[in-house]
Amino acid sequence: MFHKSLGLTGVALIAGLGFGVPAAAQDQPADFPQRPIDLIVMYPAGGAVDVTARTFAQVAEEELGIEFRVENRVGGAGMVGHTYLAHDAEADGYTVGVIANPFMFTDILLRDGPFTADDFDPIVTVSFDPVVWVVNAESEIGAMGFDEIMDYAADHTLQVGMNPNSMFLFVSEFIERARGVTFDFIPFDGGREGVIALLAGDVDATATFYTEIEQYIENGDLVPVAVTGDSRHPLLPDTPTFSELGVAAGGQTWGATRFFALPVGVPEDRRAFLAQAFLDVLESDALADAFAEAGLTLTPADLEATQANYAETFQALQDFLEETGRL
Repeated sequence: MFHKSLGLTGVALIAGLGFGVPAAAQDQPADFPQRPIDLIVMYPAGGAVDVTARTFAQVAEEELGIEFRVENRVGGAGMVGHTYLAHDAEADGYTVGVIANPFMFTDILLRDGPFTADDFDPIVTVSFDPVVWVVNAESEIGAMGFDEIMDYAADHTLQVGMNPNSMFLFVSEFIERARGVTFDFIPFDGGREGVIALLAGDVDATATFYTEIEQYIENGDLVPVAVTGDSRHPLLPDTPTFSELGVAAGGQTWGATRFFALPVGVPEDRRAFLAQAFLDVLESDALADAFAEAGLTLTPADLEATQANYAETFQALQDFLEETGRL
């Protein structure tokens, strides 16, 4: 098992623990489910995680013939819901968390949450949303590419919007370190607030998620400069990844990964069934259409890949926070 005070040695550690490989039997257990399955969302209704859960639930009921209920357990920016899933929910398969990382990981590593990464059993990935670094089209750097912006930043201190101790700040710090520039960071409470400031010309650049800027990219107000992750955003095919530009921001640590997780200890037959059944729904045409209509991305991954990514991203984030003196 791994804790915020312990590092991981890689995916092999998960396999050695005995819960990284799905069970051979994935048939539906004869006694499960006999009542609705609760999807626990740690954030208010209407947000991306909530819409993800409700869209999935609607399609899953039709595809699986199982009733789902979405329950919002909000408070403490996710702390209340995460604590419930970790310590209070029954490990019987009837409670499934809809988790967004790295936000849960930062609760563990930076906010002293009353739980560890070991208290959650991730079973299937829904999507990965990369961070997008974006500028105002009408600004002095609005028509520049990334290299030109960095040349400009060498002589002019850019004001960059960020959320303290968030992926948005970390990605901009990667740019500083990779290109030897220094930004003047302007704090905001959320990615949306940074976008509003950018539109008003109060900052030169900001980092956010695509859903926050889609309309402004489409109407030409904002220009995406680069994205995190290992591949280009499907809706921004002309925007390079940071890795292409020599900035180490690959993998799924530096973005938002949404996945389903169980409390630890769910019976293996139920766990294996849920992992496969949820994956089947996530890979269905019906859910692809529903997600597209809701403006959501969909990049499903199975139990084994999800558990590996969970371990790797936790370790990468912990290493970064230690390197930068935050831990």
